[in-house]
Amino acid sequence: MSIFSRISAFLGRGDEDVLRVPPMDGVYKPNNLLDTTEHLLDLPAIDNLAASPAGLYCSSGNSLFRIDLQTKSATLVRQFDGPVTMTAASPTGDVAVAVEATGLKLIRATGEQRQLDLPREYTSCVNAGLFDGEDALLLAIGSRQHPISDWKRDLMSHGTTGELIRYAISSGKTDVVQSGLAFPYGLAHTPDGAVAVAESWRHRIVAVAPGAAPRSLLGELPAYPARLAPSSDGSYWLALFAPRRQLTELVLTEADYRMEMMATIPPDAWIGPDFAESGNEEQPLQAGSVRQMGIIKPWAPSRSYGMVVRLDADLSPVASYHSRADGKMHGIASVVEMDGFLYAASRGAGTLLRLDLSRGTRS
Repeated sequence: MSIFSRISAFLGRGDEDVLRVPPMDGVYKPNNLLDTTEHLLDLPAIDNLAASPAGLYCSSGNSLFRIDLQTKSATLVRQFDGPVTMTAASPTGDVAVAVEATGLKLIRATGEQRQLDLPREYTSCVNAGLFDGEDALLLAIGSRQHPISDWKRDLMSHGTTGELIRYAISSGKTDVVQSGLAFPYGLAHTPDGAVAVAESWRHRIVAVAPGAAPRSLLGELPAYPARLAPSSDGSYWLALFAPRRQLTELVLTEADYRMEMMATIPPDAWIGPDFAESGNEEQPLQAGSVRQMGIIKPWAPSRSYGMVVRLDADLSPVASYHSRADGKMHGIASVVEMDGFLYAASRGAGTLLRLDLSRGTRS
């Protein structure tokens, strides 16, 4: 038994409460590749990338944009009544869009637009989507208790009410594929017919198939995973939006502290991860992230971080790209590969990044 396990046993806690955070080492060794790569364009809180035959789509707040990769400009496709929380593109060019508290919209390649009849209990937290053929969508419902805008509360509440559902577009039939997920935030098809699901609050990727328990594919991630995207060679890309920190792990073990924090303090000032450093003077400081002589050290324990990981066909990590504590390209929640380039949306910086894959995948 390790010394940490002995301490946990003495305090009456299980091994799961040991304040262990996997180190960023080996494949996850930090670098500054996200800060030094091409910055294609800026859009506030850019997110939800989707590659379609019609081009590259993204969201910014309540708006859906299509990116012109030649002119490096964004064209407004449609503005909605709430924040866009998911986009998914089919091989024929249809685009599905989830809007918080409103539900699903479908934009056909022909230009036709229609509202889809998604059950109301699912409309507030659609985190990720994936076409399953042309007439069905696999949807990651992050939480049944909290809207996506209140994701911090779901984390601090140890939320496990997330679901993977299958929605039939023509009939509106909805089937639950898997429940009890801890904030599913990314989806990808696997060759064996299962669905790879990135579970943020459990820091892992699991394989989900009807009638079977989730099977771990990749665990002990050093950051909170977000969207998954396929690569042209059968491998995958994974976006990770914020780092795991021992202080956050400690807070997650202290129920009374968490309850009082959530009841009395605005979410922006909570101890925990975020898409960007807000600069709010009321945010809690971690000793290592206090500015020294006007700068933050690259290894400081920041609330936000930028990270993209390349996974092989078995979803094992083989390379990583970072924006460290002193960088700006934080909150990478969405990635997509298109025409030999990797596009990554830095929600924290409001910047679309482009990496030329012909130069190889360094880490």
